[in-house]
Amino acid sequence: IDPFELAKMSSAERRAVFGKELGAENAESINTAFESKLLLKHQEAGYVNWARKMLGENTPAGRDIISRVRRMDKLLSPAEEKAFLEDLAAQRLGTRVSVEEASRIAELSRKVGETEGIVDPDGKRPEYGRAVVELRNYVSDLSHEAQRFRVSDLRQPGKVAEKAVEVTAGTAKAIKASLDDSAIFRQGWKALWTNPVIWQRNARQSFVDLVREFGGKKVLDEVDAEIISRPTFDLMKKAKLDVGTIEEAYPTHLPAKIPGFGRVYRASEAAFTGFVHRTRADVFDKYIDIARKSKVELTDDQLKSIGKMFNSLTGRGHLGRAEPAANVVNNVFFSPRLLKSHIDLLLQPLTGAGGSNFVRKQAALNLVKVISGTAAVLAIARAVKPDSVETDPRSADFGKIRVGDSRFDVTGGMASLATLAARLATMSSKSSTTGTVRQLGERDKSGQPKFGAPTGKDVIYDFFENKLSPAGSVIKDVLEQSTREGARPTVLGEARNLFEPLPVTNFLELKNNPKSAPILLAMLADALGISVNTYSGKRQGGRPTRPKRPERRAQ
Repeated sequence: IDPFELAKMSSAERRAVFGKELGAENAESINTAFESKLLLKHQEAGYVNWARKMLGENTPAGRDIISRVRRMDKLLSPAEEKAFLEDLAAQRLGTRVSVEEASRIAELSRKVGETEGIVDPDGKRPEYGRAVVELRNYVSDLSHEAQRFRVSDLRQPGKVAEKAVEVTAGTAKAIKASLDDSAIFRQGWKALWTNPVIWQRNARQSFVDLVREFGGKKVLDEVDAEIISRPTFDLMKKAKLDVGTIEEAYPTHLPAKIPGFGRVYRASEAAFTGFVHRTRADVFDKYIDIARKSKVELTDDQLKSIGKMFNSLTGRGHLGRAEPAANVVNNVFFSPRLLKSHIDLLLQPLTGAGGSNFVRKQAALNLVKVISGTAAVLAIARAVKPDSVETDPRSADFGKIRVGDSRFDVTGGMASLATLAARLATMSSKSSTTGTVRQLGERDKSGQPKFGAPTGKDVIYDFFENKLSPAGSVIKDVLEQSTREGARPTVLGEARNLFEPLPVTNFLELKNNPKSAPILLAMLADALGISVNTYSGKRQGGRPTRPKRPERRAQ
């Protein structure tokens, strides 16, 4: 097998050679590995690595090829590279690509290699970052084109139905989550108290991002390129830090194509995603510097635990064994990763996110800072107006500030976990409308369960029911043939549940209740991530009734 001759062949010709010499069942996988090495900047090193992996460094064939590669006196010309990537692209994209598309991938890959070593005075590689983003976007566009619906797909009705449900659920959630800059106080609540300087810098930048994206700039490409250009980016990859990823609040880009609405949607997505990715990267850089100064050995396991800690600190929890089904979980629940990040904040001081004492210590400090900061906000509100804060964790109002019939959640959504734990620990709950404390699983004088009395199972069920995504909520209504208001579901009502943005829902709640908080104040707070729930204007026993709809995405 002569690698130089193989490089001059098309993918089909190479597969034929590998099939003849090494077996037809191995031909495509070996050719894919061979072609991937040709993307590298140094072709000689790529050939050597390929030979070592496929043939072994200590085999006669491996030693022969490596020896000849070492004597290679010139790189292959661009013209010879044009046929390289057919198999590689097929495996990566799930579809065949044209010669022109393969050539473009090769061209962009060379650009990545050529700029990798160009460093500016700040130690960053801006040209490299832009080149990586350009290559990623081009390959992503090819992949999306390959996955586009075709008439021929109708022959697979099961696949079509699955795709339709996924697209509808993702689009509904994305539209619901848009029209605001909510990451500042929601995903950013923990960062506010643990890293206030980084938080305020990126909070201000999120407004700049919003305006620039609305004006037509590709803000997220710039954010990704800047992060990739950092000297610590290779450590971020080893740590599995979630930068350059799709955030759960914006699982699809389809709403961006809606005339008129699309531009506003893209702007809110840029503000949200830009804030969390910059904050994630900045906090990671800060603590990597602390670890180095503390002489902490940055092994792969250590980096992964650090990455997990700071993913969680910015609202991105890891779903554990459910991670392979993350798309399904994300379509059923509104913010599963945010909820998991709250759980991680509580547990990481004990587990250390699987890392060393360094991670465990930092996690403990983070927990103390978040609890102290949140408690300070609630204490100030209580000092101003004593009855505005509920101190009993068994009540749904715990961790919220009451203004009229409106509740402002100043915990980033963490209060619901405390309420769930308190109710299960004491097997009792407190009504947020009447103040009545009830025991869970109450029994009558004969020892039989009281009719309608809530149980621990009901508490858990309600907790997760309140976390349902728009699509999950609609499915529940249809299966139960009842909405949370007790009415029969209608097409119009469920369509609103699916596609009405949360700021619109919040405005209508405020507008319809004269006892609500000032509309402008509540709308501003909600837009920045301090979730506002307004109880119904209908009153029972002189008290407003709770809104019968799922808790907002902070929960």
